[in-house]
Amino acid sequence: MLTDHRHQEILARLHGAGRVGVADVAAYLRVSEETIRRDLKLLEERGLLRRIHGGAVSPRLDQERPLLERGKINPREKARVGALALGLVRDGMSIFIDTGTTTLAFARRLLGRNLTVTTNSIDVALHLGGGPTRVNLTPGTLRANDNALVGYETVAYARRYFFDVAFMGIAACDIDHGWMDYEEHESVLRRTLRDQARRAVLLADSRKFGRQANLHTFALGDRLGVVTDKPPPKPFLDIFAKHEIDLICS
Repeated sequence: MLTDHRHQEILARLHGAGRVGVADVAAYLRVSEETIRRDLKLLEERGLLRRIHGGAVSPRLDQERPLLERGKINPREKARVGALALGLVRDGMSIFIDTGTTTLAFARRLLGRNLTVTTNSIDVALHLGGGPTRVNLTPGTLRANDNALVGYETVAYARRYFFDVAFMGIAACDIDHGWMDYEEHESVLRRTLRDQARRAVLLADSRKFGRQANLHTFALGDRLGVVTDKPPPKPFLDIFAKHEIDLICS
């Protein structure tokens, strides 16, 4: 209860002022600054704020953090998602892997496999290149914050091919607004990939549930596979069961 009280106080101050300082909140709540730093870290992992030097600010729904920053959040959960998704892959398959920290964690599991991988992620391509996997990199405009190729040419290229499985990341999953993304480029590409694959699979660590971004990509009942590290909250499970969503989790 003490932890919940601190979190409520931090979020109330954040919503009122747009930012909070570690020292000020620690003094007000009469706890150590280290305790507040841990609280801010937990709240950031839940997508409720963004840490800065000395405190935190409100998150922006229209902007995702760089890949390097996101890769430091929930690495164990993302690795678990990657391990679970590996069960969907068979040698000889043609698969698409889009950009993201969870899809990159999945790609790390594919080293040495006999596959054809198409991707718009330079990081995924570099990681899998040089082995038995044949790697096709889409065209597009470089997005520097995550080494992704995006834009009209990327989508047009994806529409030319058909894949056994499309493995996709996603920014957030909201009970009212469904699966959400931060950028139109990503949202359009993912909807295209769903139509160009025998099986479309979202790789989403469990902390994505209950979060929002600013663009609707898929409805919760859309025909998709979902791989996550642990069962989602019950309201999401109820909707998935109603629509026979193929859910894979620990």
